[in-house]
Amino acid sequence: MKTAIDKILEWAVTISFMWMILTVVIQVVGRYALPWSPHWTEEMARFCFIYMVSLGAGLAVKERAYINVSIFLHGLNSKWKIWMDSIILFSIMVLMLFMLVSSIPLLKIVSLQDSASMRINMGFIYFSMTCMSFFVAYYSLLELMKNLGKILRNR
Repeated sequence: MKTAIDKILEWAVTISFMWMILTVVIQVVGRYALPWSPHWTEEMARFCFIYMVSLGAGLAVKERAYINVSIFLHGLNSKWKIWMDSIILFSIMVLMLFMLVSSIPLLKIVSLQDSASMRINMGFIYFSMTCMSFFVAYYSLLELMKNLGKILRNR
């Protein structure tokens, strides 16, 4: 079941992807059809990519769409697979909470600088790290709670 947060993130990722594609098309057309290429396109494409990945990371945890190595889990029974998955989710959540806390002071430092071409405050760009760590920790917690529910039902 998709929540409002899921839908907002999906739209944000889609818009970021479409904006990145449009920016790259402008860059390519400018480079080959015009005598010059707009100077801001490379930076804009990079920023769109950063936000697309950062916002999509949480959804990847929710949908289990991230890359994992399952060779270690093949020999385990279903009970141990859930336990191992829970340990992995807990580890991801702890790492992302550490990253979330660490990203706040970083935002203060980088907010003193603007990007080279577009003059966008770099605090906005680095805020993607805060968003990613929050949403990955949030979805890891939700998935961990689902796993704990399965563990408690199987007792």
